[in-house]
Order: sequence, then C-alpha cells, then structure tokens
Amino acid sequence: MKVAAGRKFFERYGDRAQVIAPDLEWALIEADGSWSTPPEESDLIVLAGDAYRKEFVDMAVALEVPRWAHSEDAGTDGPFYDAMRARGAIITNSPGANAPEVAEFAMGMVLWTAKRLDVFRQHQRQHHWEWIELESLSDKTILIIGLGAIGSKIASLAHGFKMKVLGIRQSRASVANVDRQGTPADLPLFLAEADFVVLAVPNLPSTQALINRKELGLMRSNATLINVARGTVVDIKALREALETGQIGRACLDVVETEPLPAEDDLWDIPNLFITPHNAWSSPLYVPRVAEYWLQNLKLYIRGDELIHKCA
Repeated sequence: MKVAAGRKFFERYGDRAQVIAPDLEWALIEADGSWSTPPEESDLIVLAGDAYRKEFVDMAVALEVPRWAHSEDAGTDGPFYDAMRARGAIITNSPGANAPEVAEFAMGMVLWTAKRLDVFRQHQRQHHWEWIELESLSDKTILIIGLGAIGSKIASLAHGFKMKVLGIRQSRASVANVDRQGTPADLPLFLAEADFVVLAVPNLPSTQALINRKELGLMRSNATLINVARGTVVDIKALREALETGQIGRACLDVVETEPLPAEDDLWDIPNLFITPHNAWSSPLYVPRVAEYWLQNLKLYIRGDELIHKCA
C-alpha cells in the first residue's frame, strides 16, 4: 500500500502512520516538485500541508486506481474531487479543522470595520493625529449565513462581544449562541436587521449567487458584508454596484470567484472593499488537526471499518 503525500507531512506524521500500517510505502513530493519515488502506483492520497500544490493535484487526478483520498479542505468541489469520484475513490475531508481561525478572521474583519483600523493606519502613514468616532459591538446585530463548524464558531465569538446574533441554516436544529435562527426562507427579513452579514456556507448549487442584487438591496445602507465561504456565493457585479453607489457600507472578501484575483481587476481599487487572498484558514494548528483526522481514518481503513468524514 502506497501513499502520496508531502515531504514535510511525512517527516512530521510518517512515524505515527507507520505504527498503524507498518507496510506503508510513501511517494513524497519534494519542495522542488520532484518525487522521492514514482507516485503512479499510489493507493492513498493525502492532499494536505506541503502537498497542497498544483504539481501534486495534477499527479493525483492522473492516477488510474486511487482507493482513498484525504483532503485538508472542508468543501470538496473542484477538479481534484471530480476526478476522485469518477475513479470510485473514497473521499474524506477535514471539516472544522480551520474553523477557529476562519471564525477569528471573520471577527477581525468586524473589528477592522467597527474600530476603523484602516483609517488609523492611513493617518499613521500621513503622520496625522486625529480623534475619530468609533462603533461599539455590543449594540450591533450580526447575521451568520451558514451555521456549520465555522458559522457556529463565529456565533460564539460574536456572543462574547455581546452582539445580537442571527443565524440562517437549512436545518431547524438550534445552534448555541444564536439569539434568533431561521431557514433560507427567512433571509430577506434577517438581512434587513443586520449590521454585519457573514457568509459561511458551503459551495453548493443552492448557494451560487446567494447574495445578489436583490439581497444586497435588502441590507442596511451602513451594513458590512463579510465572505469567508466561497467566491461564487456572491454576485460580484452586483456587489461592485452596491459598494460604488453606497447601497451598502462596505464589504470584506477573503474569497473571490477567480483566484488569484487578477492584478488588473479594478475590484482592488474600490475604497470600501477589503480584500484578502483566501488566507483566513492559515494557522500552524491547521495541518496538525488535519493529520489527526487522517491518522484516525487510517486506523479505520486498515481494519476495514467505515471512515469518518466521508464525502459523497
């Protein structure tokens, strides 16, 4: 049995994997894109850490008979996952592995907006001392669309700031720290009440352009839209118009539909838009959480038991 993974991932977790499966062989992608041994006969794929790169994905999608692919991703859309499904491979992922960091990042965007940190930074560069009025969070309402691992973490943090927390999810099962919860049918009503709207939904057909011209028109003129989900969840043309006309106050996007965002795209220059390069997940704690999921599943795989976090 041969596993394709990254060199650094192997150096950190290979010994533990070998205890679980002593006969495990490895095909490791190196920093320069070369391989320790030919990866073509790999049964198992670990798309995590230093393996998360184009050269590795190109190899994986060309495999004829992969048995099991584990990914650091929460969502499982795109060419890699399409190829694994087409070949009948088991796919497992790492839901919630990045949830604490993405939730922190979303709240960082809330604080960046309410405390006007961009203005202070600009004033510092200008050597300009000026007192400005700031907002409190304790009298603000945050709407979280998507209450999975990430959304529920955001709710917890927002609750800690004494914000009023609204939530939208498909299920009616209640989520802790949410003051009022609804389903997608309640979205128009909830949008009208929110000072901050945070998108934390998966990339599904039902979430494509979830926020478009109609939804933006329902938001408050001083509201902030924060997207830490997927770029396709927002109609970017409609958002551009809403920001430029003052229909909403501002937006913070960690994701866009085309990544990386082309340097010539004028989206960069919209003054009330804050763009970050799909970076919210980043943390030294992320890959260790992913590895724990994989090692747990490796034990199950060796025993022939059902794996956890299987994806359809």
